[in-house]
Amino acid sequence: MNQIYGKVFKATDGTEYGVLRKASGPYPDDVPKADLIAEDECGNFFLKSAAGVSFWDHETGQASIIAESMEEFVDCCVAPSEVELERGKVKSAWIDPEFAKEFGIDPEP
Repeated sequence: MNQIYGKVFKATDGTEYGVLRKASGPYPDDVPKADLIAEDECGNFFLKSAAGVSFWDHETGQASIIAESMEEFVDCCVAPSEVELERGKVKSAWIDPEFAKEFGIDPEP
């Protein structure tokens, strides 16, 4: 399974799902822990079942099939797309205060 971590699942329609990482909990009560494959940075989960691999959306609590097999799921895990930010287009960003301190930035200006 390690080969999927740090990658995104890219569906055949081009939809990219969040960056995959090892699921570590805590888990919502309605997520079957025995079926967990991975989670993403937004609190969504990827689950295996007899029907294939599902994406469990943390906002709706619903799971939908995204791959018909584990092999298809792994084959569709790719490096995340590069994101280019243009100067002046970013209006705000949250930076962890402890991280900012490492660079001598006062998190409370």
